[in-house]
Order: sequence, then structure tokens, then C-alpha cells
Amino acid sequence: MSAAQFVDDDGTIVVHTDQHLCRRCVLPENFPDADFDGAGVCGYCRAEADRVDHSRAEVEAVLTGSRPHAASGDYDVVLLYSGGKDSSLALIRLVEEHGLRVLALTLDNGFLAQVTAANMRAVLDSVGADHIIVRPRRRVMHGVYRSALTSAFGPETVKYSTAACGSCIGMVFAAGMRTAASYGVPLLAGGWTPGQLTNAAFVSAGFLREVIERNLDPVRSTAPELSADLDTWTRDSGELPRGLVNPLYAIDYTEAGALAVLESHGWVAPKDTDSCSTNCRLNGLLIIDHIRKYGYHPYVYEMAHHVRIGAMARDEALHKLSNVNLRSSAVGAVAVELGIRSPLSVS
Repeated sequence: MSAAQFVDDDGTIVVHTDQHLCRRCVLPENFPDADFDGAGVCGYCRAEADRVDHSRAEVEAVLTGSRPHAASGDYDVVLLYSGGKDSSLALIRLVEEHGLRVLALTLDNGFLAQVTAANMRAVLDSVGADHIIVRPRRRVMHGVYRSALTSAFGPETVKYSTAACGSCIGMVFAAGMRTAASYGVPLLAGGWTPGQLTNAAFVSAGFLREVIERNLDPVRSTAPELSADLDTWTRDSGELPRGLVNPLYAIDYTEAGALAVLESHGWVAPKDTDSCSTNCRLNGLLIIDHIRKYGYHPYVYEMAHHVRIGAMARDEALHKLSNVNLRSSAVGAVAVELGIRSPLSVS
């Protein structure tokens, strides 16, 4: 595997690699199970029609069962709300398109972009939804991230995201399940780019539990001092929701289309995040660490899918993958905040 190089282009990080890429999408030859054929086309392209189902019917069926009833509780769904573009679009659709009563839940990881709080207020006030913010102790959240950066994770984590993002998702899912149980809400919702997290619009509570364990058990092994805190966060309480639905699987998703809708609701793109995140300042550092360790970008699976279905131009995906859109100094500052060495300084 040839190593990627990080070039400081007038203070901005650019990734260079000599890996061969799929001729149709953007997957590199060293991506797990890429399986290039003689024409240079990857196995994921050849199997795309069998892998991803963007099911409007599935979304509608799930949400129909959660529509307001006079005798029901205060909320129809708990939305896992990061304040980024996808979860904000999901919030808009749940309220405006599906008529649901939404309780938005945000896990503040300590690295939210500067504009995220204002973006959340704008969208929440625009659609009229209630909001809860939970913030784990700094020692816990930073400990989870530092541990994830050194723990051993399986391919089902690192193929689709950075290990630290996976651990954070585990915390978010756990918080969502406990909140839904506490409020008696039967359903969770999330907003992720279709094709990024799962191949289906709806996933069961059992799947969420498996994701939590898969992403937090390695942290427990590496940092046993966090086990008691993680047990508190992940312990089931009350009747669990039946699963999680992504309303974005019911639309023809494009990033440009999403941004146009969000702009009309007062959402503004952050200026202190990388090319792939619209809410988290830590993400750029995690991308660089992931590329150093595994030789491929943690968002390449998602972007390759969007190239295949025509939701993103191949040149646009290549630009996002090579241009981290952060200054070296910003990555160093986040590393200092987290208490680790910057991955840009690793030889």
C-alpha cells in the first residue's frame, strides 16, 4: 500500500496519493474488497443495484405508524440532531412533509462548529420543534476520542467512517434510545447521506445496539477507566424504540438540493470544518488520521456511491477527497484541544 502524502498548499491541506481509482466511481484499489476487474471497475460498482435500496415506500410505511394520535404521548419521533446539513434537512422533512411532532436531541461532543448553535436555533424555530442538548463530561468525551484513535476496530467500522466517529455514533445512538424510552417515544430518526451508514431507510433497535457495542467495546478495552461512564450512557432504560428511520431515503438527495432547502430556513454553512463535515471541528483531524492508518479516505465509500447514482459529479468527489479544506494550523489547534499529537506531525 503506497502512503498518502499531505501537502501544505499555502496553509491548506491537500492529499496526494498514487493509488489507482475505479474508472466509474472514486474507490481506490486498496479499499477493502474493491475487487477491480480487467476494465478497472470496482466490485461495488458492479453490485450497486443489489446493495442500496432508496425506498420511499419503506420510509412512508414507518412514518405512517408514528403520525400523531390524540391519545399518544407528546412526541412522535426523537431526531438525532447534530445541526449539520443532513440532520437539519431530516428535521425539516419530518415536520413539514410528514407532519410529525419531533423532539430533537443533540449530543454536544465539545467540538461543534462555531455556527452550529445558531443553525440549530434557526431550523428548530423555523419548523417549530423542541430540543434537548446533552453534553457528556469533557473527560469522558475526550477520553472516548483519544481511545478510539488507538483502539483496534473491525472492518465494518473503518470501511465507512473513522473509528472515533463510530464511537461518537455509538454514544449518540445510546443517548437517543434512552431519551426515547424516557419520553415514551416509539421511534428514532436520523439524517445521514443516503448510502453512508446503512443500505436501508429503517434499521431495528437490535441493529442500533450492535453498532453501540461494536464501536464502544474497543474503547472499553483500551481505556477501562471509562467503562463505568460508558455503562451509564449505554444502559437501557424503559421500553426501547422499535428502531431508527432516515427520511432522506424518500427523496432524490443531492448536496446542492439540500443546501438550497437549508438556506431558506436560515442555515449557514460553517467555515471552521473540513470538506466533509458541516458541524464538527474534530472531523478533519480524524480524516487525516484515518488516511494515514488505512490509506483511504473515510468518506470515499459514501462519495463513490453518490457518484454511481449521479448525485455527485466524479470531479466534485475527487476534489472533496483531495482537499481537506482546513488549514494545518486548525488541525494542530484541535489536536492540542484534544490533548494529542497532530496527525500531520507523524512521520
